[in-house]
Amino acid sequence: MRRKMTHMAIALMALTLATACGDLSRDNLVDPVVNGGQNLGDQLLGAWSGNDAGKNEIYTFTADGRVVLRDFTSLTGGTVDRNATFPTTRVRIFAGTYTLVGNLLAMFFTQAQSNDPDEVLPVPSRQKVVAISIRGDTLTFTESDGKRFYTRLQ
Repeated sequence: MRRKMTHMAIALMALTLATACGDLSRDNLVDPVVNGGQNLGDQLLGAWSGNDAGKNEIYTFTADGRVVLRDFTSLTGGTVDRNATFPTTRVRIFAGTYTLVGNLLAMFFTQAQSNDPDEVLPVPSRQKVVAISIRGDTLTFTESDGKRFYTRLQ
């Protein structure tokens, strides 16, 4: 009888512990669990496309620490056609390097160019630092003005 009570007590404690842990689905975007055993830096490699109301851009990250940002703009204010040339679509390209420490991504751009022949595009003087998370094929930048979402292209 005592052994049966001990087993019941253990089962009750295990059930209490399991239900007290809350949601075990691990859908938190900053959860340290990574896809397929890859670290965050490995997951970041490749091209990421973002297209929201404020931005239309592609970031490409390489294993040797290089980053390229392609920013697309419609000069008429309409829908952006990434395959169109100037003057339908202006493309600004920023190239540089990146580092990733924990989930903080720092990008320092050293080159800038535009397909607009009249635009003098300065190289950004400051590095861009954002907190990132990757869930599946979605990269999230947490910036001072909100979150931006990017979809993996490669």
